[in-house]
Amino acid sequence: MGGLKSASRPEQDAHRTAISSYATSGGRFAVLTDDGIFADLVESALFRILGSSIAMSRFASLADLLAALHRDMHAGYIVLLDRNVAGTRVDQVLGSILRAGSGIRIIMVTQDVDQYSAVLLVEHGAQNIITKPASITSITEKLAFTIGPQGRFGKLVDRGKRLLEAGCWEEALQVGDEVLGCKPCSAAAYMLRGDAFMGLGMLERAEVMFLRAAESEKLYLAPLKRLAELYEQTGRADKQLEYLRRLHAISPLNTERMLRIGELEIERGGSAAAGAMFEDALDLARREAADHEAALSGKIADICADSNPDMAVRYSRKSLALRRGVLSAKDIATVNTLGIVLRKQGKWREAMEEYQRILDVAPDNAGLIYNMALACSEGGDMAQAHSWMLKALDLEPDLPASSKNVAFNIGIIFQKAGFDGAPFFQKAHELDPEDERILEALRRVQRTQHPAEGESADS
Repeated sequence: MGGLKSASRPEQDAHRTAISSYATSGGRFAVLTDDGIFADLVESALFRILGSSIAMSRFASLADLLAALHRDMHAGYIVLLDRNVAGTRVDQVLGSILRAGSGIRIIMVTQDVDQYSAVLLVEHGAQNIITKPASITSITEKLAFTIGPQGRFGKLVDRGKRLLEAGCWEEALQVGDEVLGCKPCSAAAYMLRGDAFMGLGMLERAEVMFLRAAESEKLYLAPLKRLAELYEQTGRADKQLEYLRRLHAISPLNTERMLRIGELEIERGGSAAAGAMFEDALDLARREAADHEAALSGKIADICADSNPDMAVRYSRKSLALRRGVLSAKDIATVNTLGIVLRKQGKWREAMEEYQRILDVAPDNAGLIYNMALACSEGGDMAQAHSWMLKALDLEPDLPASSKNVAFNIGIIFQKAGFDGAPFFQKAHELDPEDERILEALRRVQRTQHPAEGESADS
């Protein structure tokens, strides 16, 4: 790799335009996280586009975020919500944020998310999901996708939703017709009209609209939920159960819905079906509790990583043990913490063993592969270190821009492996022109074009 690529693609320009237009029209961004690195990345992404981060606010607690949203209830906000801060009752947290103002859209930030967990988050109100570790590019894309299309269709749908919030049922019906004119058979249009008919008390017409929406998009949860609510309201328990079960088939992790299904089964004499559903709900609750304990143990390990390495190793391994041998991408951060601590203790082989444990489930995680390159470098295998680093850069070309130490370490590995490290030292120097160690490495390689001696920075 001879240099750093920064070519702009047309879709990237479109993303920047969407974000810029949103901010120019008064839209704001809020980040609720205890992860300073992630918050810095969001700020950097916005600064690149807007030339300022004034439209962004950081929060460390839910109470502070809600207070800010209540103070500015009519401003549009995109809230990036860290799942770790949200805790175990994510549904309640999402609901409280969405109720705090109008036009709020939520992006859930999480270490990992499987298909059903993603569906559940969307069902609870998340408009989009970002998985960590994230990059400036991925953050920019998710922000633009969450802002949504700026054309006539998107604006009409947003207008219809605002009319529904205001109880303007007749006007919302008219907007629904306009949406259908833009996009025939639009599920969004049918939902607007169905909700408006519900507001007018015209339940039969509402049912027709929701059925059309469900038929238009088979995996769209909203019309199925509305139909279940409508059938409960009209006392049609069998139809309510039918649609609750359809919802469960698409989104099987909603324990409240599982209990309601069990309750309806009991009422109709289906004790066996109810018992099976209740047991499934309990199993899910136990898994969620174990996941929460594992996440908490991993967070403790991260806290201890610098000041108490032995404790960090103990809690990292406790977190991984709670997974009972089944690791997933959500464990990447814990494995990275454990690997870094082991490397600081000179145990680079043990660090590589830990990295290899999770590589199968996260083969495309640039941060993990970067750390594997560092471990190989510390073990003296520069050819393998260079190979891993090339893969990390292929997966995440912006990796050197994430921090001066990352850029410096990449340069050291390239140089010691017999390749040109100058572009990476140059990037590190751009990120911190005052760092003498980086400046000296850059001068040396420019002067001699020979491998420089030096130690890796803390990752």
